[in-house]
Amino acid sequence: MSIDEDEILTMDSRVILSDKNQMPRLGLGTWRSEPGKVENIVFEAILNCGYRHIDCAWLYKNENEVGNGIRKALEQSQGKIKREDLFITTKLWNQHHQPEDVEWAIRDSLKNFQLDYIDLYLIHWPVAFKNIKENQWSQNQDKTIRYYAEGVTITDTWKAMENLVDFKLVRSIGLSNFKQSEIDEIINIARIKPVVNQIELHPYLNQQELRLYAKKVNIILTSYCPLANLKRPNEREEETSPLYNPIIEKIAKSKNRTSAQIIIRWHLQHGLTLIPKTVTPQRLYENCQVFDFYLSDNEMNQIDQLEKTHHRRFLNPQVLPPGNKYIFDD
Repeated sequence: MSIDEDEILTMDSRVILSDKNQMPRLGLGTWRSEPGKVENIVFEAILNCGYRHIDCAWLYKNENEVGNGIRKALEQSQGKIKREDLFITTKLWNQHHQPEDVEWAIRDSLKNFQLDYIDLYLIHWPVAFKNIKENQWSQNQDKTIRYYAEGVTITDTWKAMENLVDFKLVRSIGLSNFKQSEIDEIINIARIKPVVNQIELHPYLNQQELRLYAKKVNIILTSYCPLANLKRPNEREEETSPLYNPIIEKIAKSKNRTSAQIIIRWHLQHGLTLIPKTVTPQRLYENCQVFDFYLSDNEMNQIDQLEKTHHRRFLNPQVLPPGNKYIFDD
């Protein structure tokens, strides 16, 4: 999926999901956002920068701060911004895949946010951990992951997710970190189809095959880590992130833009939704100044080709049973 040059994108631009709900194309991610800073950046994003999509997860342990920022922004807008203008996403953690735990999990998130409903609820990972209340990673004493021995299936979890829509606790439901075969498994049994799959996607991991598949089955992709500004221990960011790639830097210089703005625009022109994260007000502002320029077909193609020489996946947790294998096989 890609947009036409004639399509005018703005901060108000939304994609229509298969269930007819509408999701803003550009949102704010909150993963790894430092405690004590999340509330203020969410407040600033909503009130002063025009963000309407905030992405969260139960695992991030900052839903409470996000909720405070939302409430503060709505109050100070003096009615100009309403709850229904916002699109709030959060995620079901691996410990809560047992069908009887799914409703508890969404109600806990709603309590954290102090909201009546969530716009989009995602299964965070296609892996079921034992529900150990005192340990969100469900670890044994030797630090290995403790799984549901009896085998909670992802389809059982999905059916419980569908009930949340019936109960009006969530508006839409979807997936995160799911491969094509896993999505097919859900679609084959779904009463309510998944509307979104949130995945790692950036110029060094452009997920072309999964993008084509998602278009075929009418699922919107949301890019997390869209700037790929992550690094592993003992690595230098300039050696690993497309933010420092000479081709992107050259395009950015020619347009008097930052590399981050070029990458965000690349996502948007591919018809993707994305959730770059920051707790820095200046970067928050810069990240949404991407609607008054256009990347040419040649510039888009140059960025598309980067994966061939720089293929890199930053997030591939070793939590797939048996034997704690990696989630992804690339």
